[in-house]
Amino acid sequence: YLSSKLYYNVSEYKAAIVALKNSLRDFPNSKYREEQLFLILKSAYTLADNSVRTKQKERYQSTIDEYYTFIGEYPQSEYAKEAKKMYEASMKFLGN
Repeated sequence: YLSSKLYYNVSEYKAAIVALKNSLRDFPNSKYREEQLFLILKSAYTLADNSVRTKQKERYQSTIDEYYTFIGEYPQSEYAKEAKKMYEASMKFLGN
């Protein structure tokens, strides 16, 4: 968990997504699962937001997918409000 979170903290968002997903795969019952899913979402959104124009559409779509994964498991999360903002910004970018 901590090593995967380190990638997020140093703004390596692609690596953070991979490491966090690997951590969840290896430790599916982690007590940090909610935060890990949120960090995957936040990393995907930040990556999309900072991407070159040609990659943004695909990356915003990925953000939306990660939002559904997160909110499906934790609809009452303390992160839900921030997650919804990222979702809405992604939808707006995609014209939905």
